[in-house]
Amino acid sequence: MANILIPERFREKLQQGDQLFLGIILKTAAEFGEILEDNKLYFFEEYTDHGIKHIQQVLASSDNLVTKDTFDTILSAKDAGCYVLAVVLHDLAMHLSLDGFIQLLNGTFDGVRMHTLDKLTWQQLWADYLNEAQKFNEKQLLAIFGTENISIHPPALHDKGSITNNDKKLIGEFIRRHHPRLAHEIAIKGFPGGQGTLEFAGGMEPKLKDLVGLVARSHGMGLRACIDYIEDNFGRLNKRHPLGVHAVYLMVLLRIADYIQIDSSRTSKTLIKLKTFASPYSEGEHQTHLSVDDIDTRYQDDPERIYVQASPKDSMTYLKLKNLIADIQYEMDISWAVLGEHYGNTERPEIKYRRITSNLGEEWFLNRQQYIPDSFSFKAGDEIIKLMIAPLYGNDPSFGVRELLQNAVDACKEREELERKNGNNAYTPLITAAVTKDEDEQAWFTITDNGLGMNADIIKHYFLKAGASYRKSTEWQKTFIDAQGHTIVRRNGRFGVGLLAAFLIGKTIHVSTRRTGEEYGYTFTAGLHTTQINITKDYSLPVGTSIKISISEDTLNEMDPEDKDDDSAWFKWYTLSSPAILYSYLQKPFRSYQRQDPDLHDELPDEWQAFDSAGYNKIHWTYSKDFSGAGFSCNGIIIPSDEIELYDIEVIPKVAVFDYEGNLPLTLDRSRFSGHLTFRKDLSRDIYKDFIAYVLTVTGISQVHDQRMELRRTTFNYPAFIRNNGRYTPYDMNAVLFSKEGFLLNADYCIRQLGRLDVLFIQWEEETLSNKILEIDAANFFIQLDNTRINAINDYSLLVTEDSNRLFTEDDDLEWDWNDAPAPETDHNKPAENDPDRIGYIKSAGHVFLKKERYGDIFHPTKKRIPLRIAKEHKINIETPEWTSFHLSTPKTGIVTADFVSQYASGINFLKEYELKRSTNIFMLNELLAYYLGKGKDVIIPYDLEARREKFPLAFKELERYMRKYK
Repeated sequence: MANILIPERFREKLQQGDQLFLGIILKTAAEFGEILEDNKLYFFEEYTDHGIKHIQQVLASSDNLVTKDTFDTILSAKDAGCYVLAVVLHDLAMHLSLDGFIQLLNGTFDGVRMHTLDKLTWQQLWADYLNEAQKFNEKQLLAIFGTENISIHPPALHDKGSITNNDKKLIGEFIRRHHPRLAHEIAIKGFPGGQGTLEFAGGMEPKLKDLVGLVARSHGMGLRACIDYIEDNFGRLNKRHPLGVHAVYLMVLLRIADYIQIDSSRTSKTLIKLKTFASPYSEGEHQTHLSVDDIDTRYQDDPERIYVQASPKDSMTYLKLKNLIADIQYEMDISWAVLGEHYGNTERPEIKYRRITSNLGEEWFLNRQQYIPDSFSFKAGDEIIKLMIAPLYGNDPSFGVRELLQNAVDACKEREELERKNGNNAYTPLITAAVTKDEDEQAWFTITDNGLGMNADIIKHYFLKAGASYRKSTEWQKTFIDAQGHTIVRRNGRFGVGLLAAFLIGKTIHVSTRRTGEEYGYTFTAGLHTTQINITKDYSLPVGTSIKISISEDTLNEMDPEDKDDDSAWFKWYTLSSPAILYSYLQKPFRSYQRQDPDLHDELPDEWQAFDSAGYNKIHWTYSKDFSGAGFSCNGIIIPSDEIELYDIEVIPKVAVFDYEGNLPLTLDRSRFSGHLTFRKDLSRDIYKDFIAYVLTVTGISQVHDQRMELRRTTFNYPAFIRNNGRYTPYDMNAVLFSKEGFLLNADYCIRQLGRLDVLFIQWEEETLSNKILEIDAANFFIQLDNTRINAINDYSLLVTEDSNRLFTEDDDLEWDWNDAPAPETDHNKPAENDPDRIGYIKSAGHVFLKKERYGDIFHPTKKRIPLRIAKEHKINIETPEWTSFHLSTPKTGIVTADFVSQYASGINFLKEYELKRSTNIFMLNELLAYYLGKGKDVIIPYDLEARREKFPLAFKELERYMRKYK
């Protein structure tokens, strides 16, 4: 069996006690010494020594820390024995094998869980850890695995041969975090391994094992929490020496000895054990060890001081060692304070040292170093912060409100999720935003929410720190990201610059906040130039956050809702109904919108459509004007950008993106897009599906019967294709082609399915032909109508010549590129056949009918308003007192007669007959039309709605959700 060297004073003290107790101590030290001597750390291959040598060093340090009076007159043999066992036990969990770890997860130790200290079983704790591990940031990954380029997956514990080194490091980090708890449970249950468990301190009564385990555990938890456990389990009156053991003193002794290993038999070069366990950063840890030259406890004027002499070679080692010594001093201070509180002045056991100092702060040492022994890092000063605000937000207080508002919304949504998890469905999120005046006529803006609230840590590290987003913290991700790595609550805060914008509203902010579950809240006042913010506790605060900002008279007037009609007014940033936001201005309540936009999980109104797109929870869109005026919003917050472009869609709908993962590419000021919108294609496709649904359900349109046409609606008027200039274009998707069999969509797919179409285009003045009958034989023609007002001569010239694919035959040569202006005198320098910009081909036309006056203006011999070839080669075939008709080459026989144009001369402005082979070519729309209308030639849509339903059953089935609003 292995032999753990116990210091002489401890051996002598043990021999003064009960022989049976001594036997238990020696037998346990021998049995578990073998595990420690073997020192094969399956999960910690790169870690510093945690074997038998480390145990002996801690015992030696302990021996040197105990004062002679304490050892001789206060500590008993029972104290000495319990302490030796606790030292053996305190890092024993680091020697756990894979089989032992599997035992933990299988529930072997669930029966000895200390419920007052440990809320979760090992299996639950492991699951919680794996969830967190999948969200480790790059710094954490590098610290644990030595690289940030790693994907976390649960180890396959059922297949031991598949366990990788990274799996070991992942499990090792879990054990490292919880090894003090396991030490406590080993004391009671035994050490887990492949053949079951090895009993610890066999023959010792269970309550005393529990106490030994607590002493071992104490090096990884707060002393006062340990004292609470003693009171709960051993009685308040026995807390000073439960079961006859000075347990709290032993805890102090272990935590200090574990920090400082001082061998009294050595006069120099003793070891300081770093509190941090080794890792891929272990080389730096060892460098810190090696930088310690000497630890002097003998030759100091102050006998209670430890003096460390060190020679760190760089600033990293210097700072690490300096921080370590500061941590040791902190532990000493806490330990002395607890000893005084716990034992009082009677029989108070003591440790030998109160202070630890070093040469690291002495001027002679600092002056000799080649490196600068100080901490340097990138930080933002308040002047830089001020300079950031104006470029980001333009000194507009409305943006300040937006940033505070979105923080309040985030807090409410986060609390709502936590309340839901806890089974509380009664929580109602609420925000108030008010502009007020106090009795001194000072104006204030106040925003208050009943959300999650903040604690001191969040205030310090996130709220007051520019560029630090709480969303990126481990705490937030652990709470609001599920096991699959998906965010379960929406959050708008992303960049950590929101608080800066608050100073656009006023120079000073007054904050009151209390986090849910906390005993008290905090209040403070701060400005950009505040050097030290005084934060005070307040037990009276409700859960949530309130921010109050004094505002100037100019800002007061600027925030008057009566003067704010634009969509970026301070009270119009949030478009959803939850959380509810109550607005008021000088005691007068008002609403941001009469009707809010639908939320992600709301029942979607018929006016809205929704679709899924990779990276987003859902995307809603509508052309309705009945909701908020936001053109684009993300998680309910307006993004005032008009940069979105869709595929061949003239008018962009109102878009509401739900983006829990923060994938929407936004600039720092959240006003524009910083990258490509990946959902543009999905949105365009969904709009085209809605357009098809609209076309298939449209009613009240014109119809052709026999030799007459009843004029009703002549266009679709679908909002996506309404042009701002109002000018007719042959590519207009709202144009309808009417025939005796039904009507045809003005899309390339429909035209090509039917082959070549004979079309009569009629342009008339607004209302002159409305609700009338056109007497015309259109047996073999499609009729297209347009009522756009045109007055300029150039508009008529374009009607005569534009869009060769409609107006002219394919057999003629290219004569003129309409991108050129003015029209060329000759037909030289024509574009190449493969020129992608070639448009406006001059081909042989059908008949074109113009009022005589317009004909004279367009074909004026000196004005050059028409291409030269048309001017030369066109032929007049019909003339009436009011009309002139011409054509190129030899067109087909038309359907427009002199009688027809004379009959409707007062209403019609322009006509043309042409052959149509191609039209608006939108691949996405063509694909959908092929799917919903079929791939045959019968793509004409009947005038009767029931006939359409019978003809296109697939479309009426799959597009039913889109069709609801059109019925």
